[in-house]
Amino acid sequence: MSRAVPATPEQIGDGEDHLVNVHDPEVPAGVRDKVLGLMQPGDQLWRCPRRDAPRGLLGVLGMGTRDVVIEWWLVDAQGELIEAFWEEA
Repeated sequence: MSRAVPATPEQIGDGEDHLVNVHDPEVPAGVRDKVLGLMQPGDQLWRCPRRDAPRGLLGVLGMGTRDVVIEWWLVDAQGELIEAFWEEA
């Protein structure tokens, strides 16, 4: 089973969600390809730093190690989520 790639401190930046252009170099190529396959006029791509699921021995209890990952949210013109993406290890 694949996991989302942990983000570096530089990738996390200020930790705030922000709108990005799908062709921006910060968008991973695999994510860009998937987004372009679904994107319609008026849709937007957002970059969203999030904590991933707990893992390790204590992960079952929700207390395991957690990394920050960058999620990429494709939303429609009304702000409704179409799909979420991330780089996988």
